[in-house]
Amino acid sequence: MKRMLAALVAVATVALGVTLLSSGSGSDTPVASSGPSALQTASLDQVSKPIPPPKAKFVRAIYATSSLERSELMLDFCKGPIAVFVGDHRPRLIAEHDYCGGLAWIPKLGKGDAIKLSGDGVQDGTYVVKTIGHGVRNATKVRDLPDTDIVLQTCVSHNTMVLVGMDLFDPTTPS
Repeated sequence: MKRMLAALVAVATVALGVTLLSSGSGSDTPVASSGPSALQTASLDQVSKPIPPPKAKFVRAIYATSSLERSELMLDFCKGPIAVFVGDHRPRLIAEHDYCGGLAWIPKLGKGDAIKLSGDGVQDGTYVVKTIGHGVRNATKVRDLPDTDIVLQTCVSHNTMVLVGMDLFDPTTPS
């Protein structure tokens, strides 16, 4: 049995040697190529570490969801911000009366600030301020809302409300 195994190894070694020797071109001159090889043009995918979310300045849980028509009733409960559906392909409006807590946080946000939102009507996560604008109380229309993922809204005076446009933080997109 040992002799047979040794003979088999010897035959395999000879076969490998013959194959290697016969595959050479016989000359020391490199073979001309019509272009770069696949190995020469291959590239590795870049691996990037996800960017951590910015520290949230405020953390809020959505109290309820509402349609635009019923939003005033839901806001009057003063239990926290509500998520208002204002139409397809429109940002979700997150509203809170100024005298129910909205004034304590929404106007204090600046461009680049972040908040964490959770609850019905929003995708849980960290949102980053992209735009800050103002509208006329009871006269601002849905078409006046910024083109962002969500818009925070609260009144800041008898005539004016603040509109804070925010996008959901994406860890793969640099700021």
